[in-house]
Amino acid sequence: MKSSQFVHGERNKDLCQDLLKNKIYYDWVVTTAFYSSIHLLEDKFLPTEIKEIKCTNIAHVRKAYNLKGRHMARAKLIEDKADQQISIKYKWLDDRSRYARYTTYKVQAAEAHKAEQYLLEIFKYCK
Repeated sequence: MKSSQFVHGERNKDLCQDLLKNKIYYDWVVTTAFYSSIHLLEDKFLPTEIKEIKCTNIAHVRKAYNLKGRHMARAKLIEDKADQQISIKYKWLDDRSRYARYTTYKVQAAEAHKAEQYLLEIFKYCK
C-alpha cells in the first residue's frame, strides 16, 4: 500500500505532466516537479536514523543534522542517502524551482521538459 506521502508525490507528478502536456505554466511544471520529488524522496528515506537519532519526519532530520531549515535538512538527507545522480537531479529541481518562483516565471519549454525528465527518474528510483 502506498503511503500518503507517496500519493501526494504522485498527484504533484500528474499535475506537472498535465501542465507540460498542455504547454502552459512552465514555471509550475518545474515547481510541481520539485514538490513531487520532495514527497517521493521523503517517503523513500523516512523514517531513518541520523547520528543515532530516529527521524520520522523532516523536522527530526533538521534537528539531527543541526541545520537551520527544512530545505537544507532535506538536501543533506538526500545527499547522504540517495545515489549521486538522484541527488544532483534533486538539487537542480530545487534550484530551478526557486528561480521560477522568486526570480522569473519565464521558463522555457526545454527546461520544463528537463524538469519532468528528472522527476520521472526520481519517481522510478523511489518506486
